[in-house]
Amino acid sequence: MQAAAEHIRNALRGRYTAGEISALSRLIWEAVCGYSPVDAILHKDTVLDADRRKKIDFIVSRLLQNEPIQYILGYADFDGLRFAVTPAVLIPRPETAELVALIGEDFADCPPHRLADVGTGSGCITVSLAHRFPACEAEGWDVSPEALRVAEANSRRIGTKVSFIQRDILTYRPQPGEAGRYDLIVSNPPYIVPSEKRAMESRVFDYEPHLALFVPEDDPLRFYRAIAHTALTLLAPRAKLYFEINPLFARECVDMLAQEGYSGVALHTDLSGRNRFISAVR
Repeated sequence: MQAAAEHIRNALRGRYTAGEISALSRLIWEAVCGYSPVDAILHKDTVLDADRRKKIDFIVSRLLQNEPIQYILGYADFDGLRFAVTPAVLIPRPETAELVALIGEDFADCPPHRLADVGTGSGCITVSLAHRFPACEAEGWDVSPEALRVAEANSRRIGTKVSFIQRDILTYRPQPGEAGRYDLIVSNPPYIVPSEKRAMESRVFDYEPHLALFVPEDDPLRFYRAIAHTALTLLAPRAKLYFEINPLFARECVDMLAQEGYSGVALHTDLSGRNRFISAVR
């Protein structure tokens, strides 16, 4: 194992930081050998067989193409659960897990009866919330049928009951019987404008679905505005709306929600201290 560990470090040095190499190594050992970090230390003198060395070489070769490790392994850990991911969905981020935790805290004493996650992708938000609130009727909406297939598979494997619906929030109009249906609507919609592309890592820009990433430069709140407007009909009185946002447009999002008629509009920071989430009351 020591030789393999050195091979990983030498191959990735210069392409990744030392911290990233350490984190990637831990994921490789778990995926290839089933080793925890402690196991990796205890088995440092183990001689790997040819099959395991080949798997490691394959993973490293893809990492050298800047492919995200989550797509290589086919999964990502999120909110204590493991989600399958493919290039059809965004890789679940730690920041988004903070949004799930925020909602979990806000609804700890009075769990939601019915929720909708708009732009569900891998299903990480709605499945995690359904796992936290098993009595809740959870829905995940997405325009992409490929994403919905991934989300449905995640829900089945994790053991949650979630209904997944193909729906374009930009054109969707609620039916009369849907008024006041939801206690909670949440979304992490596309929010990156083209001028931010230069600062993006190639492993994000080259591999993750642009449909789930980008909005027009001249309309960065396109999805937030559509969701907020539709949610005015769908949310019950005093129900809550949550967004993950682009910190660059935090103030614009707050103003938009106030103009739509929401009350209690609040910004929440992520662990890095950036304005990353908004909550509002119908």
